[in-house]
Amino acid sequence: MTKRIYLSLLLSFFLGGFVHTLFGQTENASACLKLTKLTGTTYVHTCNYNNGLVYIAGKEAIIVSTPDSDAETQHLIDWVKKKKKAKIVGYIIDRWHPDAMEGLDIVHKNGIKTYAYELTRKIAKEKGLPIPKVGFKDKLELTVGGQKVIGHFLGEAHTSDGIVVWVPGEKVLFGGNEIRSRGGWLGNIADANLSEWSNTAKRIKKYYGQAKYVIPGHGQHGSTQLIDYTIALYSFPKNIPCQDSIPSDTLIKESMDGFHFVAIKKQQTPDKVTYLNGKVSFTKKGKQIEIRAQSMKYTPAKKSLYIPTGYVQLKYKNRTESFSFNRLYVNLREDEVEFTLVIKEVK
Repeated sequence: MTKRIYLSLLLSFFLGGFVHTLFGQTENASACLKLTKLTGTTYVHTCNYNNGLVYIAGKEAIIVSTPDSDAETQHLIDWVKKKKKAKIVGYIIDRWHPDAMEGLDIVHKNGIKTYAYELTRKIAKEKGLPIPKVGFKDKLELTVGGQKVIGHFLGEAHTSDGIVVWVPGEKVLFGGNEIRSRGGWLGNIADANLSEWSNTAKRIKKYYGQAKYVIPGHGQHGSTQLIDYTIALYSFPKNIPCQDSIPSDTLIKESMDGFHFVAIKKQQTPDKVTYLNGKVSFTKKGKQIEIRAQSMKYTPAKKSLYIPTGYVQLKYKNRTESFSFNRLYVNLREDEVEFTLVIKEVK
Protein backbone atom coordinates (compact mmCIF):
# COMPACT_ATOMS: atom_id res chain seq x y z
CA MET A 1 0.00 0.00 0.00
CA THR A 2 2.83 2.39 0.94
CA LYS A 3 4.62 1.63 -2.30
CA ARG A 4 1.41 2.25 -4.29
CA ILE A 5 0.88 5.63 -2.61
CA TYR A 6 4.50 6.55 -3.24
CA LEU A 7 4.26 5.62 -6.92
CA SER A 8 0.99 7.53 -7.22
CA LEU A 9 2.55 10.64 -5.71
CA LEU A 10 5.60 10.30 -7.93
CA LEU A 11 3.41 9.95 -11.03
CA SER A 12 1.34 12.97 -10.00
CA PHE A 13 4.52 14.98 -9.55
CA PHE A 14 5.83 14.15 -13.02
CA LEU A 15 2.46 14.55 -14.72
CA GLY A 16 1.86 17.81 -12.86
CA GLY A 17 5.18 19.13 -14.05
CA PHE A 18 4.44 17.98 -17.59
CA VAL A 19 1.04 19.68 -17.64
CA HIS A 20 2.54 22.85 -16.17
CA THR A 21 5.14 22.84 -18.95
CA LEU A 22 2.60 22.06 -21.64
CA PHE A 23 -0.08 24.56 -20.64
CA GLY A 24 1.32 28.00 -20.07
CA GLN A 25 4.27 27.47 -22.40
CA THR A 26 4.96 30.29 -24.84
CA GLU A 27 6.07 30.53 -28.44
CA ASN A 28 7.28 33.58 -30.33
CA ALA A 29 5.83 34.41 -33.74
CA SER A 30 8.07 37.50 -33.90
CA ALA A 31 10.24 39.61 -31.61
CA CYS A 32 7.04 41.20 -30.26
CA LEU A 33 4.30 38.64 -30.79
CA LYS A 34 4.03 35.91 -28.16
CA LEU A 35 1.63 32.94 -28.07
CA THR A 36 0.76 31.50 -24.65
CA LYS A 37 -0.95 28.12 -24.53
CA LEU A 38 -4.00 28.06 -22.26
CA THR A 39 -5.52 24.68 -23.14
CA GLY A 40 -4.88 22.04 -25.75
CA THR A 41 -6.64 24.17 -28.36
CA THR A 42 -6.50 27.80 -27.20
CA TYR A 43 -3.73 30.40 -27.16
CA VAL A 44 -3.46 34.00 -26.02
CA HIS A 45 -1.65 36.16 -28.58
CA THR A 46 0.12 39.16 -27.04
CA CYS A 47 2.10 42.04 -28.55
CA ASN A 48 2.74 45.46 -27.01
CA TYR A 49 0.65 44.45 -23.99
CA ASN A 50 -2.41 43.82 -26.22
CA ASN A 51 -4.13 40.42 -25.99
CA GLY A 52 -6.16 38.36 -28.41
CA LEU A 53 -7.29 34.75 -28.76
CA VAL A 54 -6.45 31.88 -31.12
CA TYR A 55 -8.67 28.78 -31.08
CA ILE A 56 -7.70 25.71 -33.11
CA ALA A 57 -10.03 22.73 -33.45
CA GLY A 58 -9.08 19.93 -35.80
CA LYS A 59 -7.54 21.56 -38.85
CA GLU A 60 -9.49 24.82 -38.48
CA ALA A 61 -8.76 28.00 -36.52
CA ILE A 62 -10.38 31.26 -35.57
CA ILE A 63 -8.61 34.38 -34.28
CA VAL A 64 -10.01 37.16 -32.10
CA SER A 65 -8.53 40.69 -32.20
CA THR A 66 -5.64 41.75 -34.43
CA PRO A 67 -2.28 42.89 -33.11
CA ASP A 68 -1.79 46.66 -33.42
CA SER A 69 0.14 46.61 -36.71
CA ASP A 70 -0.09 45.06 -40.18
CA ALA A 71 3.28 43.33 -39.80
CA GLU A 72 2.39 41.62 -36.51
CA THR A 73 -1.02 40.61 -37.85
CA GLN A 74 0.70 38.86 -40.75
CA HIS A 75 3.10 37.18 -38.33
CA LEU A 76 0.11 35.83 -36.39
CA ILE A 77 -1.62 34.54 -39.52
CA ASP A 78 1.61 32.88 -40.68
CA TRP A 79 2.09 31.25 -37.27
CA VAL A 80 -1.36 29.66 -37.38
CA LYS A 81 -1.05 28.52 -40.99
CA LYS A 82 2.56 27.36 -41.06
CA LYS A 83 3.32 26.37 -37.48
CA LYS A 84 -0.07 24.93 -36.53
CA LYS A 85 -1.04 23.76 -40.05
CA ALA A 86 -4.57 25.08 -39.56
CA LYS A 87 -6.92 26.84 -41.95
CA ILE A 88 -8.17 30.16 -40.55
CA VAL A 89 -11.93 30.02 -41.13
CA GLY A 90 -12.74 33.33 -39.43
CA TYR A 91 -11.43 36.41 -37.68
CA ILE A 92 -13.51 38.17 -35.02
CA ILE A 93 -12.97 41.87 -34.35
CA ASP A 94 -14.04 42.65 -30.79
CA ARG A 95 -14.05 46.50 -30.87
CA TRP A 96 -13.18 49.38 -33.16
CA HIS A 97 -9.98 50.60 -31.43
CA PRO A 98 -6.65 50.19 -33.28
CA ASP A 99 -5.30 47.70 -30.74
CA ALA A 100 -8.08 45.34 -31.83
CA MET A 101 -8.39 45.94 -35.61
CA GLU A 102 -5.32 47.80 -36.87
CA GLY A 103 -4.35 44.76 -38.95
CA LEU A 104 -7.79 44.25 -40.54
CA ASP A 105 -6.57 45.16 -44.05
CA ILE A 106 -3.98 42.39 -43.81
CA VAL A 107 -6.63 39.90 -42.66
CA HIS A 108 -8.70 40.78 -45.73
CA LYS A 109 -5.66 40.53 -48.04
CA ASN A 110 -5.22 36.98 -46.77
CA GLY A 111 -8.79 36.20 -47.85
CA ILE A 112 -10.02 35.49 -44.33
CA LYS A 113 -13.68 36.06 -43.49
CA THR A 114 -14.14 38.71 -40.79
CA TYR A 115 -16.93 39.20 -38.25
CA ALA A 116 -17.88 42.06 -35.92
CA TYR A 117 -20.78 43.44 -33.94
CA GLU A 118 -22.86 45.63 -36.25
CA LEU A 119 -22.05 48.81 -34.29
CA THR A 120 -18.33 48.14 -34.78
CA ARG A 121 -18.91 48.05 -38.54
CA LYS A 122 -20.94 51.27 -38.33
CA ILE A 123 -18.23 53.10 -36.36
CA ALA A 124 -15.52 51.83 -38.73
CA LYS A 125 -17.48 53.13 -41.72
CA GLU A 126 -18.04 56.54 -40.10
CA LYS A 127 -14.33 56.87 -39.31
CA GLY A 128 -13.12 55.73 -42.71
CA LEU A 129 -11.55 52.55 -41.30
CA PRO A 130 -11.46 49.08 -42.87
CA ILE A 131 -14.82 47.41 -42.26
CA PRO A 132 -15.28 43.82 -41.06
CA LYS A 133 -17.20 41.91 -43.74
CA VAL A 134 -19.96 40.24 -41.71
CA GLY A 135 -21.96 41.97 -38.99
CA PHE A 136 -24.17 40.51 -36.29
CA LYS A 137 -26.72 41.80 -33.79
CA ASP A 138 -26.03 40.96 -30.17
CA LYS A 139 -24.88 37.35 -30.66
CA LEU A 140 -22.79 35.40 -33.15
CA GLU A 141 -22.39 31.61 -33.29
CA LEU A 142 -19.70 30.01 -35.45
CA THR A 143 -18.43 26.47 -35.88
CA VAL A 144 -14.71 25.78 -35.89
CA GLY A 145 -13.57 22.20 -36.44
CA GLY A 146 -17.00 21.04 -35.34
CA GLN A 147 -16.84 23.10 -32.14
CA LYS A 148 -18.88 26.16 -31.21
CA VAL A 149 -17.53 29.70 -30.75
CA ILE A 150 -19.78 32.54 -29.55
CA GLY A 151 -19.37 36.30 -29.89
CA HIS A 152 -21.67 38.30 -27.61
CA PHE A 153 -22.43 41.98 -27.08
CA LEU A 154 -23.63 42.48 -23.51
CA GLY A 155 -23.54 46.24 -23.10
CA GLU A 156 -21.34 49.30 -23.22
CA ALA A 157 -18.13 49.42 -21.18
CA HIS A 158 -14.66 50.43 -22.42
CA THR A 159 -16.34 51.34 -25.72
CA SER A 160 -19.92 51.33 -26.95
CA ASP A 161 -19.31 48.31 -29.19
CA GLY A 162 -17.04 45.90 -27.28
CA ILE A 163 -17.92 42.21 -27.28
CA VAL A 164 -16.72 39.07 -25.47
CA VAL A 165 -15.93 35.76 -27.18
CA TRP A 166 -16.73 32.41 -25.54
CA VAL A 167 -15.27 28.99 -26.39
CA PRO A 168 -17.63 26.66 -24.47
CA GLY A 169 -15.72 23.45 -25.18
CA GLU A 170 -12.65 24.86 -23.44
CA LYS A 171 -14.44 27.18 -20.98
CA VAL A 172 -12.27 30.04 -22.24
CA LEU A 173 -13.65 33.59 -22.27
CA PHE A 174 -11.97 36.40 -24.16
CA GLY A 175 -13.23 39.41 -22.20
CA GLY A 176 -11.46 42.00 -24.32
CA ASN A 177 -11.44 45.49 -22.90
CA GLU A 178 -14.73 44.86 -21.13
CA ILE A 179 -12.64 43.04 -18.51
CA ARG A 180 -9.65 44.54 -16.66
CA SER A 181 -6.55 42.73 -15.44
CA ARG A 182 -5.85 42.72 -11.70
CA GLY A 183 -3.94 45.72 -10.43
CA GLY A 184 -4.85 47.58 -13.58
CA TRP A 185 -5.66 51.26 -13.65
CA LEU A 186 -9.11 52.65 -14.29
CA GLY A 187 -7.61 52.90 -17.78
CA ASN A 188 -8.44 54.86 -20.90
CA ILE A 189 -11.99 56.16 -20.47
CA ALA A 190 -12.11 58.42 -23.53
CA ASP A 191 -14.75 56.20 -25.17
CA ALA A 192 -16.06 54.49 -22.05
CA ASN A 193 -19.50 54.34 -20.49
CA LEU A 194 -18.50 54.36 -16.84
CA SER A 195 -22.12 54.33 -15.72
CA GLU A 196 -22.74 50.97 -17.44
CA TRP A 197 -19.37 49.24 -17.21
CA SER A 198 -20.10 47.34 -13.97
CA ASN A 199 -23.56 46.36 -15.20
CA THR A 200 -22.06 45.01 -18.41
CA ALA A 201 -19.50 43.00 -16.41
CA LYS A 202 -22.33 41.59 -14.28
CA ARG A 203 -24.10 40.38 -17.42
CA ILE A 204 -20.85 38.80 -18.61
CA LYS A 205 -20.63 36.92 -15.33
CA LYS A 206 -24.28 35.84 -15.61
CA TYR A 207 -23.73 34.25 -19.02
CA TYR A 208 -20.12 33.09 -18.70
CA GLY A 209 -19.44 32.78 -14.99
CA GLN A 210 -18.48 29.13 -15.53
CA ALA A 211 -15.32 30.15 -17.42
CA LYS A 212 -12.08 28.50 -16.36
CA TYR A 213 -9.90 31.09 -18.09
CA VAL A 214 -10.70 34.78 -18.60
CA ILE A 215 -8.53 36.84 -20.95
CA PRO A 216 -8.59 40.64 -20.56
CA GLY A 217 -7.75 42.95 -23.45
CA HIS A 218 -4.52 43.89 -21.69
CA GLY A 219 -2.47 42.20 -18.98
CA GLN A 220 -2.38 38.76 -17.39
CA HIS A 221 -5.22 36.30 -17.94
CA GLY A 222 -6.90 34.71 -14.93
CA SER A 223 -10.12 33.20 -13.65
CA THR A 224 -13.61 34.69 -13.22
CA GLN A 225 -12.12 36.70 -10.35
CA LEU A 226 -11.16 39.16 -13.10
CA ILE A 227 -14.86 39.68 -13.83
CA ASP A 228 -15.53 40.32 -10.13
CA TYR A 229 -12.55 42.67 -10.02
CA THR A 230 -13.95 44.62 -12.99
CA ILE A 231 -17.41 44.84 -11.42
CA ALA A 232 -15.90 46.29 -8.23
CA LEU A 233 -13.47 48.60 -10.07
CA TYR A 234 -16.22 50.51 -11.89
CA SER A 235 -18.86 50.47 -9.13
CA PHE A 236 -17.72 53.79 -7.67
CA PRO A 237 -20.19 56.76 -7.49
CA LYS A 238 -20.12 58.80 -10.70
CA ASN A 239 -22.21 61.80 -9.68
CA ILE A 240 -19.97 63.41 -7.06
CA PRO A 241 -20.36 67.24 -6.96
CA CYS A 242 -17.20 69.32 -7.11
CA GLN A 243 -16.09 70.69 -3.74
CA ASP A 244 -13.73 73.30 -5.19
CA SER A 245 -14.65 76.58 -6.84
CA ILE A 246 -12.58 78.56 -9.31
CA PRO A 247 -10.95 81.51 -7.49
CA SER A 248 -12.44 84.91 -8.30
CA ASP A 249 -8.95 86.36 -8.77
CA THR A 250 -8.23 84.26 -11.85
CA LEU A 251 -5.48 85.86 -13.90
CA ILE A 252 -4.73 83.34 -16.64
CA LYS A 253 -7.14 82.55 -19.47
CA GLU A 254 -5.62 80.96 -22.56
CA SER A 255 -6.04 78.14 -25.05
CA MET A 256 -3.54 75.66 -26.43
CA ASP A 257 -4.32 72.90 -28.97
CA GLY A 258 -8.01 72.99 -28.06
CA PHE A 259 -7.40 72.94 -24.31
CA HIS A 260 -8.88 75.97 -22.53
CA PHE A 261 -7.01 76.84 -19.34
CA VAL A 262 -8.23 79.10 -16.53
CA ALA A 263 -5.86 79.56 -13.57
CA ILE A 264 -4.53 82.05 -11.07
CA LYS A 265 -0.91 81.45 -12.04
CA LYS A 266 1.32 79.64 -14.49
CA GLN A 267 4.93 78.48 -14.53
CA GLN A 268 6.71 77.95 -17.84
CA THR A 269 9.84 76.08 -18.90
CA PRO A 270 11.11 75.53 -22.48
CA ASP A 271 9.10 72.31 -22.83
CA LYS A 272 6.27 72.54 -20.30
CA VAL A 273 3.58 74.87 -18.96
CA THR A 274 2.17 74.33 -15.47
CA TYR A 275 -1.13 75.99 -14.57
CA LEU A 276 -1.88 76.41 -10.87
CA ASN A 277 -5.24 76.44 -9.07
CA GLY A 278 -7.77 76.41 -11.89
CA LYS A 279 -9.40 74.27 -14.54
CA VAL A 280 -8.95 72.98 -18.06
CA SER A 281 -11.79 72.17 -20.45
CA PHE A 282 -12.00 70.74 -23.97
CA THR A 283 -14.52 69.10 -26.30
CA LYS A 284 -13.85 65.86 -28.19
CA LYS A 285 -16.10 63.26 -29.81
CA GLY A 286 -19.16 65.19 -28.66
CA LYS A 287 -18.06 65.07 -25.02
CA GLN A 288 -17.46 68.17 -22.92
CA ILE A 289 -14.70 67.53 -20.43
CA GLU A 290 -13.80 69.81 -17.53
CA ILE A 291 -11.04 69.12 -15.03
CA ARG A 292 -10.31 71.14 -11.88
CA ALA A 293 -7.01 70.81 -10.09
CA GLN A 294 -4.31 72.57 -8.10
CA SER A 295 -1.70 71.71 -10.72
CA MET A 296 -2.04 70.99 -14.47
CA LYS A 297 1.09 70.24 -16.48
CA TYR A 298 0.87 70.62 -20.27
CA THR A 299 3.58 69.58 -22.75
CA PRO A 300 2.87 71.35 -26.08
CA ALA A 301 5.34 69.32 -28.15
CA LYS A 302 3.59 66.09 -27.20
CA LYS A 303 0.11 67.60 -26.86
CA SER A 304 -0.15 65.85 -23.53
CA LEU A 305 -1.63 66.87 -20.20
CA TYR A 306 -0.81 65.43 -16.78
CA ILE A 307 -2.74 66.17 -13.59
CA PRO A 308 -1.58 64.50 -10.33
CA THR A 309 -4.93 64.80 -8.55
CA GLY A 310 -8.19 66.61 -9.18
CA TYR A 311 -11.85 66.44 -10.18
CA VAL A 312 -13.27 65.59 -13.61
CA GLN A 313 -16.70 66.09 -15.14
CA LEU A 314 -17.62 64.29 -18.36
CA LYS A 315 -20.73 65.58 -20.12
CA TYR A 316 -22.38 63.44 -22.79
CA LYS A 317 -25.64 63.92 -24.66
CA ASN A 318 -27.58 61.68 -22.29
CA ARG A 319 -25.54 61.57 -19.08
CA THR A 320 -22.93 63.27 -16.91
CA GLU A 321 -20.21 61.49 -14.95
CA SER A 322 -18.17 63.30 -12.28
CA PHE A 323 -15.69 62.19 -9.63
CA SER A 324 -12.28 62.89 -8.08
CA PHE A 325 -9.18 61.08 -9.31
CA ASN A 326 -5.47 60.44 -8.89
CA ARG A 327 -3.09 60.63 -11.86
CA LEU A 328 -4.82 61.65 -15.06
CA TYR A 329 -3.17 61.73 -18.50
CA VAL A 330 -4.65 63.21 -21.67
CA ASN A 331 -2.90 62.68 -25.00
CA LEU A 332 -4.18 64.20 -28.23
CA ARG A 333 -3.79 62.01 -31.31
CA GLU A 334 -3.78 62.65 -35.04
CA ASP A 335 -5.72 59.50 -35.90
CA GLU A 336 -9.36 58.45 -35.64
CA VAL A 337 -9.02 57.86 -31.88
CA GLU A 338 -8.64 61.66 -31.37
CA PHE A 339 -7.46 61.42 -27.77
CA THR A 340 -6.89 59.11 -24.82
CA LEU A 341 -7.86 59.96 -21.25
CA VAL A 342 -6.17 57.59 -18.81
CA ILE A 343 -6.84 57.61 -15.07
CA LYS A 344 -4.94 55.71 -12.39
CA GLU A 345 -7.71 55.55 -9.78
CA VAL A 346 -10.71 57.32 -8.30
CA LYS A 347 -10.52 58.86 -4.85
